[in-house]
Amino acid sequence: LQYHVVGKRYDAKGVATAGSVDSLNTAGGPLKIEGTGDNMTVNGAKILCGNIPTKNATVFVIDKVLTPGTNKN
Repeated sequence: LQYHVVGKRYDAKGVATAGSVDSLNTAGGPLKIEGTGDNMTVNGAKILCGNIPTKNATVFVIDKVLTPGTNKN
């Protein structure tokens, strides 16, 4: 689960600009962000919807489970 969480709060624009972010599971490698707008991916997983604000985070829903160590940079 920690590979699906990052330690900084990002909005959609911030995630796209970052290009790569570290998850809480740093041994799994960075999360690679590609694309813009409605065509963004995280390690190849399509972001289905995002920018969902909660009390302590911003949630992005993706279409698959990310596996640590499978990011192909």
